[in-house]
Amino acid sequence: MSQEPSEMAGFAGPSPGSFCWTEIASTDAAKCKAFYENVFGWKFQDSNATDGAFEYHEYTTGGDYPAGGLYQISKEMFPDGEPPPHFLLYIAVYDVDENARQAVELGGKVIKEPLDIPNTGRMSIIADPTGAMFATFKMAAGGHNG
Repeated sequence: MSQEPSEMAGFAGPSPGSFCWTEIASTDAAKCKAFYENVFGWKFQDSNATDGAFEYHEYTTGGDYPAGGLYQISKEMFPDGEPPPHFLLYIAVYDVDENARQAVELGGKVIKEPLDIPNTGRMSIIADPTGAMFATFKMAAGGHNG
């Protein structure tokens, strides 16, 4: 039986149902990085979570592990129209696919079907019955960036 994220060696991992990642989507990643570094003292580093598909910058808020990521919105990512800059909260779950199915049964809508994040885990984007969006996440075996 595989270990749950909270049991993985070297990283306590997120508990199911808890907020585990905050992603910032920006129209100017360099400007945002400088802003958050100066306002909050966050530290940024480049990530391999996209396998080079686009630049992704993870940030720490003072702890040993990243708290979230920052990327620049592009037409290639959103061919049907770019969204405005935004934050997206990730919630840890035991099973991303099952959680997406359950959300639909309870009146939610799957915005982005479950998919694997290279070197990291699995995620989906869901809207609750009122339209508020969030992401669900399950860490891959081996922990962050696996």
